[in-house]
Amino acid sequence: MNIEKRGFWSWFLQRITALLLVIGMSVHFFTFHFSPGRYASRYYDEIVNRFCSPGWITFHICLLALVVFHGLNGLWGILVDFNFSKRTNYFFRQALWFAGLILFGIGLYILIWFTTKNHVV
Repeated sequence: MNIEKRGFWSWFLQRITALLLVIGMSVHFFTFHFSPGRYASRYYDEIVNRFCSPGWITFHICLLALVVFHGLNGLWGILVDFNFSKRTNYFFRQALWFAGLILFGIGLYILIWFTTKNHVV
């Protein structure tokens, strides 16, 4: 992978987001999917209550942003390595930005829908 073609910040942020994703996904997995009482009938309600708290909503929005950025930035790195023309690179960059905004919007919509529909006090 050629850092000069991608740019330093693209390369650097790919590494930082990878590290943050490993940490964030580990926290998510062990908090929401691994619990000693997970087979109890009340487990689903506990998870929903935990998920709907403002801190966890913020955590999941940040995790969503990291996932979208990391995935599309990686795809951008692959596309840059093909040595397309500047015009084609510009098109791909704009398409990836558009796709990222759409994916983030869909994820945010689902997150907000879930928390407002399932909020149990």
